[in-house]
Amino acid sequence: MSEPSQSPGAAALGQGELATERSRGRYAGVAAILAGVLFPVGLIWSQVASRDRPEHNEPAELRFFHRHAGELLASSALRSLALLLLAVVAFHLYRATKARNPDLSQVVRVLSLLGPIGLAVAGFAHDVYLASASADFTGRHFQTIQGAKDLVRGPVAVVTVGLSIGCTLALAFWFVIGSLNAMRVGLLSRFMGVLGVIVGPAFVFGLAPLILTFWLVSIGFLFLGRWPRGLPPAWVEGKALPWPTRARRESVGDVSGSRNGEVEPVGPGVRKAPEGDEGSPAQKRRKRKRRQ
Repeated sequence: MSEPSQSPGAAALGQGELATERSRGRYAGVAAILAGVLFPVGLIWSQVASRDRPEHNEPAELRFFHRHAGELLASSALRSLALLLLAVVAFHLYRATKARNPDLSQVVRVLSLLGPIGLAVAGFAHDVYLASASADFTGRHFQTIQGAKDLVRGPVAVVTVGLSIGCTLALAFWFVIGSLNAMRVGLLSRFMGVLGVIVGPAFVFGLAPLILTFWLVSIGFLFLGRWPRGLPPAWVEGKALPWPTRARRESVGDVSGSRNGEVEPVGPGVRKAPEGDEGSPAQKRRKRKRRQ
C-alpha cells in the first residue's frame, strides 16, 4: 500500500539542511543582485547603441550592425549573463519551495532552468550570428537586397528567434507559477509574490525591466537574510508557514487597550464582563461618572 503524499507544510528541514540552504542562499542572493544590476545596464547600453538603427531595410541593418558590432555584442553578453544568474535565483527558490512542499510539480523545476538559460543562449547566439552575417555582407563586392534578406532571414536567425520567443514564454510562466508557489508556502511575502506574478506577463510585453530589477535586488537581500522586517518564518522554521490573511490576523490580534492612546473593544463580538466584575479601570471610571 502506497503512502499518502505529503501536503504543503508536512515537510520540515533539519538544522543541517537549513544550514545548507542558507549557504546556497548567499550565492543565490549575490547572483540576484548582480542580475538586477547587469540586466538594465545591458538593456540601456543596447538601446543607446541602437538608437539610429535603420528599420525595414536589411542591407542598411547589416551595415549598421557591422559598424556597432562590439557594442551590440557586449550589451547582449551582459543581458545573457544576467539571465544565467537569474537561473541560479529561480532554481534556488524552486528548491526551497520543493523542500517545504514535496508535491510541487517538476514542471516548475524545468521552467526555472529552461526559461532563463534558453533565453540567454538563444539571444546571444542570434546576435553572434548577426555579427557574422553583417561582416560577411559588408565584405562582398556585390551587396544586393535579396542577399541581405537571405542572411537576416536565414535558418539560423529563424531558429534562434523562435527559441528566444519560446524561452521568453517559459520564463514568464515560471515567474507566475514559481512566485505563487513560493508565496503559498510562506517564502515570499504577498507583495513580493504578487510582484513576481506581474513580472511574468510584463516580461512578454517588454515592460519588465524596471519591475524585474526591483524584484531581483529585493529577493537578493531576502536570500542574504537582509530583509528589513526579518526573514519570513518559513525560511527560519524550514517548513511551510503560509502568510495569514488579513481577516485571520485581525481575528487573532489583541484589540484590547486603555485610554493611553489605545481603544477598547466594541461591537457584538466583544465578551461581556461577568457579573460582579466591572471591567477595566477605564470602564469603572466611566461608570462612576455616569452614576454621578
